[in-house]
Amino acid sequence: MVFNEYIKCDVCGCITRIRLQVGWLDEHPIVVTCGKCGISLRGKVFIGQKETKLVFDFENAKVTTIEPSACCDYVVECSGEFTTLKISQDYGIQGGALSPFMRYMNKTNTDNYEKFGNSIAVLKRTLKDWPKYNRILQLNKDGNSEYLIQEIKKIFPEEYIQCRNELEILRAVRMVEVRCLLAPLKPEIINLPQIGTSIFKLNKEQIFQLIDYLNSNDGYSLEQIQEQINQLINDFVIIYPYLIPAFSLQFCKEEGIDFETEGTTTSAYKDVKQFYLDTYETLANLLIIPLALDNIKTRNDFKMFRDNDSKIDSIDKFVSSNKATRFHLYNTDEIYVRTLNVKYNQKLRNAIGHHDVEYDNLTQVIIYSPDHRNRSKKEKEYLLEFEIEALSMFQSILVVSEYLYRLRELQLIRNGAIPLPSELPVKLRNNKKIYPNDKCPCGSGLKYKKCHGNI
Repeated sequence: MVFNEYIKCDVCGCITRIRLQVGWLDEHPIVVTCGKCGISLRGKVFIGQKETKLVFDFENAKVTTIEPSACCDYVVECSGEFTTLKISQDYGIQGGALSPFMRYMNKTNTDNYEKFGNSIAVLKRTLKDWPKYNRILQLNKDGNSEYLIQEIKKIFPEEYIQCRNELEILRAVRMVEVRCLLAPLKPEIINLPQIGTSIFKLNKEQIFQLIDYLNSNDGYSLEQIQEQINQLINDFVIIYPYLIPAFSLQFCKEEGIDFETEGTTTSAYKDVKQFYLDTYETLANLLIIPLALDNIKTRNDFKMFRDNDSKIDSIDKFVSSNKATRFHLYNTDEIYVRTLNVKYNQKLRNAIGHHDVEYDNLTQVIIYSPDHRNRSKKEKEYLLEFEIEALSMFQSILVVSEYLYRLRELQLIRNGAIPLPSELPVKLRNNKKIYPNDKCPCGSGLKYKKCHGNI
């Protein structure tokens, strides 16, 4: 359903018609640009899902009315879920242009649309319940096992997540990431054969040497890396409503996306800039794990790097190198790094660091100097592309979090923890058949064969 509202700019008095595509969200940010004075008009829209009721709350603008015969100055499409046509005095809306939803369906298929909708539904629940999940992460960081187990039992059924020893407690904490983020954002990670349990098949002596090396270097211990990931997860929970239209494009055919004419009305460059930078910086640190695992798998030595143009030939040189140089090690030839499947723009990141970036609100174009020594040369990237890169880097960090989880498991096993067999409830064992492709009763969102059926 499309809903129309009129707003009046507090600065120039320009009237803009907001043509809102009502979707599944109860509320979402809204950011549009006044076509006359160029000021940013931002706020939120609140949507009554059970009864049709919309409330707009804008900075720098007020909801207004106009005479039926009057014309507004500009028309703006808005959507909390989909990309929208960029602002124009006349882009044919009154002539019956397709709505954001209909254009989106032309870019994808029904199955992918449903996958997108299911992902957003999980993220909505994550946002609603995040204080409960975050308590688990905080208590785990602080080592408060008594209250940690108490909070775990409030969320995960005790018969499935039993917390009988450190391994099961670690698994329960990991389930926060799986349920809240991996399931909606990167579900294929659970199913890829080359990750996760394959780490257990690598040279154990080399794995333990890697763990000891990481724990002996400040900023790289398994606990410190986990805390870096947790911090970024907290940042994502705050920022993700701004990124939903960009995320929707992951379910579309690439050839159907036109960044020149379509943009987003949930964000502007400044809304996502810091998350982009933080994600880039964090991933630069975390690359040490997949690179070292590939060193073990391919060269049987966690310290020995493949030949590369950055001349980082050892893990010590990686630690001492700058973050921009580390990204030169990213390659798609070796399995653990390739699985990251990350998109990033190193030149744009460097330009942001040198303050060589401009942003055009109307066209949603980021203009930057790829070489700070020659600022006359400019390149551009659309805001949606920038947001896609931020999401891609965050999703790659979720892949690294799976590797980290396996290293932490092995560390506990080396320290004496014993894996215990899973004990499903008697009523489910005897009275209700659980098939391999059914969702696991523990609530992880995973198939049974990939969860408790694989223990």
